[in-house]
Amino acid sequence: MTGDGATFILRRYLNQQGFVAYPWQQGRNPGLRHDIYQALEQQVNELYQRHGRRVSIVGWSLGGLYARVLGHHLGDKIRQVITLGSPFALNSSISTDDVGISGPVLKLYERLNPNVHDDPLATGEPVWELPPPVPSTAIYSESDGIASWRYCIDNSSERVENIRVYGSHTGLTHNPLVLYVLAERLAQSEKFWRPFQPYGASKWLFASARQQRPA
Repeated sequence: MTGDGATFILRRYLNQQGFVAYPWQQGRNPGLRHDIYQALEQQVNELYQRHGRRVSIVGWSLGGLYARVLGHHLGDKIRQVITLGSPFALNSSISTDDVGISGPVLKLYERLNPNVHDDPLATGEPVWELPPPVPSTAIYSESDGIASWRYCIDNSSERVENIRVYGSHTGLTHNPLVLYVLAERLAQSEKFWRPFQPYGASKWLFASARQQRPA
């Protein structure tokens, strides 16, 4: 239920660092909607044509699920996917009574989307649960407060990583640690990707990240 205003600081920071950051331009995010996904897919195609380069996608919260679907469907036009507190591992088989602090959010989501079971994106194959075929970074916080961290991480592999930060869910878009990671990830050569490795004193600011999803 947030829109582009919630990511203004994040985008301003990235622009100041020399990147070209775009908002998602879909108004408030009500949930998984096929029409919204189609608009995002069109936007990625337009940016790819405009800049002649692959596009990096940063998705916050539920926006991260959209980001991962885009990574699956437009992998030839997407450079990497970065998610911020995104519960992409929360599949439909999990009861709202079993997800801890995510439960109230799920119940609110169901009220806001009474026709969710008729939407082709929400009821189709949940490809967001699987790492996309491009490098992906999942940034999460165990003190998130909204999206339970155990649904916001992947099983680490050669091009899949989890990065743990301190902070709240709503603060992820202006958390200095998150901004540091985003700038470092985006600054890599387009033809070269490596796992995040903080240097010097900055390494003490990052907690050890989980490498595997909990059973």
